[in-house]
Amino acid sequence: MIKDRGTIKWTSMMLPEHVQSLKNALVDEQRIEQPILDEQAIEEFELIICEAMESNETLNVEVFDNGFTNTLRGTVHYINTMKSQIILQDDKGYFHHIPFSNLVNIQPE
Repeated sequence: MIKDRGTIKWTSMMLPEHVQSLKNALVDEQRIEQPILDEQAIEEFELIICEAMESNETLNVEVFDNGFTNTLRGTVHYINTMKSQIILQDDKGYFHHIPFSNLVNIQPE
């Protein structure tokens, strides 16, 4: 049986630019397009946000961010209608300014 170095012998032929472009291609492959919400979903989000703000309830908010979705957990601190965003305070005390257009899903905890 022939014993060689396997794929190790080919890694020296990869330039750092090639490695970086392959990593970027993998990230681009995993990106998703921003979901479009209908009016019924938006109204439901508004109702959940208002109820959570009144009762100081914790929410799980799914946010669209540059091709990916992130889930934030916290309480609604303020609703800024002028800038069309909600301000969410997480468990550590940090404030997250989330535009309404980036909301994907909201679930009460």
